[in-house]
Amino acid sequence: MTQAQNTYDIPKSTYFSTVDTSFLTGDSPVTLDINTTLGRNSVDGYILNDGVGDFTVNLSSDGTNFGNDIRIKDGESFDLRALDINSIKITWIANSSYRVFAT
Repeated sequence: MTQAQNTYDIPKSTYFSTVDTSFLTGDSPVTLDINTTLGRNSVDGYILNDGVGDFTVNLSSDGTNFGNDIRIKDGESFDLRALDINSIKITWIANSSYRVFAT
């Protein structure tokens, strides 16, 4: 009997990657359309805060409705593994920088 793999365990051939090394108030909010790049929703990845300030992240599985704020502080990361993500909205709180990688 063969056991089915979870979607996030299947190797992916495409990925979404972006960085903003100077995330300022004028850049905010930014909405990252993961689904358009991948051709499907993401099921794995991470968001890193490389700056000295904080920002909030909101996740959407349909590209329209976003969940509650997730505050990511200086030096923190947020794991996207096993989450169904169509789009990510990042909102400035203080000058910062971020990296996002999703598969």
